[in-house]
Amino acid sequence: MEQYSDRLKTRLNDDAYEFRRESFISFLKSPVRDYKESPTVKDYVEISESELERMANGEPGTPFSFSQNKYTGNIMVSGTDLKLDKSLAEAGVGVFSLSGFRRNDNPELFKTVFSERGRERIEFLINSAWSQGLVVNIPAGKNVSLTSTTITAADESGARKTVVICGDDSMVEYADKYFTEGNGNGVQGKNIYFILGKNAKVKYMYLQDKASTVTDITFVRQIMEKYSEFNFYHINHGSNKVLFSDESVQNGDSSDFRVYGVNFSSDKQKMDIRDSSFQVGKKSTAEIFVRGVVTGSSSTIHRGNIDLEEVSINSSGFYDSKILLLSKDGYANSKPGLMIKNSNTRSKHGSSISNVDPEQIFYLRSRGIDIKTARNIITGGFVGSMIERANNKEFTDKINEYAESLDIDAYF
Repeated sequence: MEQYSDRLKTRLNDDAYEFRRESFISFLKSPVRDYKESPTVKDYVEISESELERMANGEPGTPFSFSQNKYTGNIMVSGTDLKLDKSLAEAGVGVFSLSGFRRNDNPELFKTVFSERGRERIEFLINSAWSQGLVVNIPAGKNVSLTSTTITAADESGARKTVVICGDDSMVEYADKYFTEGNGNGVQGKNIYFILGKNAKVKYMYLQDKASTVTDITFVRQIMEKYSEFNFYHINHGSNKVLFSDESVQNGDSSDFRVYGVNFSSDKQKMDIRDSSFQVGKKSTAEIFVRGVVTGSSSTIHRGNIDLEEVSINSSGFYDSKILLLSKDGYANSKPGLMIKNSNTRSKHGSSISNVDPEQIFYLRSRGIDIKTARNIITGGFVGSMIERANNKEFTDKINEYAESLDIDAYF
């Protein structure tokens, strides 16, 4: 990381330098996690130190032009270009490029944006190395809907950071999509933080569908005050290696956190999907449902913890993972965990890994449906029920598209 240390002192020596430096020190102090306790270590998504260096140092990709002619969302991100819908501006919503955000622009907002360094080793590095990103500031009491589309070159390596601040009593619906153009094996990391005020309500929809040669590393974190609600719908479909981590930090009493996640792994993809809750507030609730589909020689691991702290009395937490393993050469694993530190709570977890039920296939085939279509219908229903709750046609259509495109050759 010597090269990155020089970059930190020169090109990244901006108003956020102290935050970057402290984050980098936290990265250096964090031990490299090993998985010697697991006999399946070879099937974990491992991000090498050389890949982390590529991400931290940044490798500009092949320039491309944003070619989408019709865009119906409120925010468009192509590199660092932003376009803000007039209605959002009139509502007082602020959207800033993080790389151009200065302390003197708004000292209090600047302090809030750089108040969270995270808890994970790679997350610390992203917080130190980001070069692009967004700040979205939603005032108290506002009801807004926005969409962000980020497209990067597949051969670009680098880190991004997004901070969404939701004021007290705000209602926010946010669709966030990530794609790549071209070819290349870039290492792309991003941290996405939501800071929720009292009684704020957020519906967040996340879609990652990058080139099959890209390594995608994502940390999503929600810092929640009392009576706040966060409903999270996430889809991971693309990239060669995916490390996706989501964790609530429920500081406020009576906060409510719900996750509905879906991932598809195919060919030689490796996906590590982590959804967890960290509950401190009293009477807080966390419910996590995640579904995976494995084909080809790919692998999917679901991991998640329900962490109920000693002071989080009268709280509840539930983690549920189900994976369809549709290939002899595929690999699936589920590792839920409960970390309960007081006796006045309700918590449970469940996980299952299975193939498509032959009786369901037989039923559909008896109605004249071929086996490929039958399996796709069942798979689509298995994952579709998660995302349909978001009531977003684009995301529902994506799930159906992914289910219908499953390769029959991957089945046994």
